[in-house]
Amino acid sequence: MANLRKKRRRRSPRPGRLIPLLPNMLTTVGLTLGLASIVTSISIHGDHTSAAVSEQWLFNRFWWAAAFIGMAVLVDMLDGRIARALNSESRFGASYDSLCDLVSFGVAPAVLLYAWGLSEYGNPGLMAMLFYVVCAALRLARFNVQFTTKEKRVFTGLPSPMAAGLILSPILILSEFQIITTPLMKSFYLFFIPIVGLVMVSEVPYRKFPRIARFGPFSTLVAGSIIIAALITNPGVVAVVITYCYFILELGRCAWKLAAKATSREKESEALAGDES
Repeated sequence: MANLRKKRRRRSPRPGRLIPLLPNMLTTVGLTLGLASIVTSISIHGDHTSAAVSEQWLFNRFWWAAAFIGMAVLVDMLDGRIARALNSESRFGASYDSLCDLVSFGVAPAVLLYAWGLSEYGNPGLMAMLFYVVCAALRLARFNVQFTTKEKRVFTGLPSPMAAGLILSPILILSEFQIITTPLMKSFYLFFIPIVGLVMVSEVPYRKFPRIARFGPFSTLVAGSIIIAALITNPGVVAVVITYCYFILELGRCAWKLAAKATSREKESEALAGDES
């Protein structure tokens, strides 16, 4: 009996051993939120033609379908930081995170956008949706290979959570203020979504958000409190400002650098031509 008790004590896991699993558990939460968004979007697409469905119901459903993806973005920002803090980073965790991101930030935003307006365009809308999902898969596969080398400090291409934010934030703000979408809005995203997909798989460098240690705990607490308060009161507005500013400013920074390099090369070539003459 004494030997059996000793074996049972050895087999029983200690609470400390479960702590390294916390990042993967958070990743599972993000996957669940992405699946919840997909189910909500499918229910909208299946019931929106019914006469019993009201505009209030549609706005509420679209808001939740977008909000689930937004929550998955917040969870995705936490799991990597917690893994680094606990020193529990692994190849399995990185691969699992990428697979879950494909669902939450690839499939879920595409299905949401298709239910919101792309389905009205038939095959072109379906093609735009599939193109975005394929680009998200390629982006995450490349990140899986480069996350310890080239993408350790700077992202290569637009990160998939920010790409998802470009899709969910307008739907969130339109549903929040109950603004009826026009055909012009829907046609804009028919052409905009393939552009987002191309930027994801491009070589455009996107800077990572600064770490807490860079600004100190007090400054981070103040900034975090402001952002959280803004997200609680006006989530749609904050999501639009953050995602679209990040998308446009980093593209502009890359274009500025390319233009500066081209100008310097022209000056060098002119100087060489002058020396030869």
